[in-house]
Amino acid sequence: MRQMYRSLVCAWQFFTIIPAPVIAAPTDKDVVRSAYFLPIVGVFLGAILAVVRWLLAMVMPLSAATFVALTLSTLATGALHVDGLMDTADAVGSRKPREEALAIMKDSRVGAMGAIAAVLLLAGKWIAMSALPTPAVWVFLFVPALSRLAMLWAMRLAPAARPGGLGAMFAKRVRLTPIVALTAGVFACALATMPWVLVLGLFVAFAVVLYLTTNAFCRRFGGMTGDTYGALAELMEWVLYFVAISLS
Repeated sequence: MRQMYRSLVCAWQFFTIIPAPVIAAPTDKDVVRSAYFLPIVGVFLGAILAVVRWLLAMVMPLSAATFVALTLSTLATGALHVDGLMDTADAVGSRKPREEALAIMKDSRVGAMGAIAAVLLLAGKWIAMSALPTPAVWVFLFVPALSRLAMLWAMRLAPAARPGGLGAMFAKRVRLTPIVALTAGVFACALATMPWVLVLGLFVAFAVVLYLTTNAFCRRFGGMTGDTYGALAELMEWVLYFVAISLS
């Protein structure tokens, strides 16, 4: 239990900026195990989004309430995954050889492709989320959970693009059995709370986006990095919200 607690707190500290208890000197195992709690972090962030949206919708138009809720949920992660998407877009858009593209990805400056990607991402999520009815709370819980579950699968399936860095911390170091168990748990909870057609559509889209995106990043960069994990999570959410409004 103590190891699980340490890993959960590490996940919370690493993937959000929301205050949490301090874990003194986290070990390498603590960091790797923290990846298993990514879907739980997603559920909490989705709950924040859903509650803020629901409360604000009582006093302002739903689109405005959605925009504020999306802003707060993005800030709650320190825009970590959005930053990963921007860096990845700059690297892909550079059309440079692999090593040069990876160097561009590490550059903290944002280029035109990264800025365009961020605008399209956030605008798309806002439009799709605004189209969901106010009571659609389960969608707001499961989509962030699935986006982070995708990161976990990518960590298992794809190698690191380079030694060192976030990608190498997790790539090929997470075990398959817990990931399968988490996936089954998310699927079962989704079936218990949402129509089966919606659940099936979300999971089919999840598998397709995971496969296509992870393979594309591996072909382009030779593996995954911390930035491409973030890009995968954001692209997954973008697609799943549009799938949700199509099937709701």
